[in-house]
Amino acid sequence: MKEGKDNSEHGLLRAGSIFLVGSVVVAGFNYLYHVFMGRMLGPGDYGILGSLFAIIYIISFSTKTFGLVLSKFSAEFHGKNEFGNLKSLVRRSFKKIAFWGAISLILYFSACPFIAKFMHLNSISGVIIVGVIAYFSVLFTVLTGALNGLQKFVWQNISMIISICIKFFLAVILVYFGMGVNGALLAIMLGLILGIFIAELPLLRLLKGIKEKSFDSKRIYAFLIPAFLSVLFPIFLITLDQILVKHFFESIDAGLYAASGNIGKIIWFSSGFFIHAMFPKIIALKSKNVKTRQLLKKTLLYTSFLSIGGILVYFLVPRFVVSIIYGYQYLSASPLIGIFGLSLGLYSISQVLIHYNLATERYGFLLFLFIGLVIEIFGILSFHETLFQILVSLLIANIFNFFSLLIYTVLEFKSDEVEKNNDYCTLL
Repeated sequence: MKEGKDNSEHGLLRAGSIFLVGSVVVAGFNYLYHVFMGRMLGPGDYGILGSLFAIIYIISFSTKTFGLVLSKFSAEFHGKNEFGNLKSLVRRSFKKIAFWGAISLILYFSACPFIAKFMHLNSISGVIIVGVIAYFSVLFTVLTGALNGLQKFVWQNISMIISICIKFFLAVILVYFGMGVNGALLAIMLGLILGIFIAELPLLRLLKGIKEKSFDSKRIYAFLIPAFLSVLFPIFLITLDQILVKHFFESIDAGLYAASGNIGKIIWFSSGFFIHAMFPKIIALKSKNVKTRQLLKKTLLYTSFLSIGGILVYFLVPRFVVSIIYGYQYLSASPLIGIFGLSLGLYSISQVLIHYNLATERYGFLLFLFIGLVIEIFGILSFHETLFQILVSLLIANIFNFFSLLIYTVLEFKSDEVEKNNDYCTLL
């Protein structure tokens, strides 16, 4: 069976194993990056880096919208052998996003002094580099989104692995030679540029010699808005707390919170890789009117199993985990990582439900994501005397999102069954 052809449960496990390897390597080097940066920079400068990372997450992850769009419609065009439409989709998307991204970057530069002032930063250079990182991140996302839709999972993971490895090694070198926070950020930018080059190679080979064909782009724009909101609300949920902590607390406290947050995100990164395999497979099955429920259940099961395992470790041996990852100077963060792990475990499972509903073009869940975000913001603005109070607001919001998404998805299943029964009765 060639890569990308099997949409069965076995295909999910095979694709999941590819993403497992890729996720382990990417998460491993990503956390080596944070461990080395945390130790080399110290809690003060690492708190600055952590707050800047919150901006990176907000901008770059919100641009994951384009990855979802490219993944969805690449999967559809590939499944129907419409390679002319596929080539047009990839080329036009890359050119338009490169152009409008450059315009947005210029506007972002004008806001850099205000962002630096709000976050109590002495220099705007880090904020400027963050904008450039976001620009290259969205271009990288367009290409990896197309690879995902084509189920070229090996190439997708290779490009991400090379990018993250360059990020880590260059960061260590640049920070060692005294470039500080800016060096840690420049390493990310250079890694993304190389990742873009690698991701282009299989697409250029696949689409070489194919004549572009025009297609109706109305469906793409109709999908763009719900996809954007489905990415924006959740990423705000797990990044606004970092920014507000930097606003309300001193840099050392922000560094401790950033460290505990990054440890918590291990749960998300190490359990959420099945989503990337599930999304294009759900779309492929739906285009053939094949039931998708079983694939969703398996993805939820695998994701929940991995999440629960990590959460238990964080609650049972928090000091050991913190000391191994960040060292003894961050031990004050150990009481936070259990709650952080639980929050990010729920977040990871919620992401499965979000991507499933997106793939099946059901968008009513967006209201619940917005309410969850409001709950978190209201909670943090009202209660921010301690880091634990900030964390409780994050947890409550994730609990709300998880149960509301689960109930919504189950009710949609029942609604589909009623419609099918009505259609059957009509035929009779």
